[in-house]
Amino acid sequence: MAGVAPVRAQAVHHTIATLALQHGVIGIEALSTGHVLIGASAQAGTATVSLAADAAKELADSITRITARRAGTRTTRVYRTVATDPATGAGVQFARHIAKGASTYRLYFSNGDARGFPMDVTSRELDLVLRAVRRAARTARTLAAADSA
Repeated sequence: MAGVAPVRAQAVHHTIATLALQHGVIGIEALSTGHVLIGASAQAGTATVSLAADAAKELADSITRITARRAGTRTTRVYRTVATDPATGAGVQFARHIAKGASTYRLYFSNGDARGFPMDVTSRELDLVLRAVRRAARTARTLAAADSA
């Protein structure tokens, strides 16, 4: 038919995890567009960040490298990593604060405007988030490959 534009299918969303953490909720989805959605909700706000599967995996790998570092008993340090959606400016930042050999972990979510909010997480909660992000990245790549075939 002349003049009829082809209908493009909507992205398939596959829920990977909904994690009820001590200080909020994090939801992670894989999309058939090859992206990972990370949504966070806490008392201070809500945010949704879309990352390419490779960027999501790199974020998880970077956080793993940071948490694997030895915490010196005499030093005070802060290690950070961030992943940002270039289209919207929304992002997720991770920070590890080390003081006197003890570590605290914090995720910071931003919608791309000047507002955002932190969410403190335990090492166990962080491990759950990282596993879900890695699984979402694998699933997003698989869904994208099947969608393009």
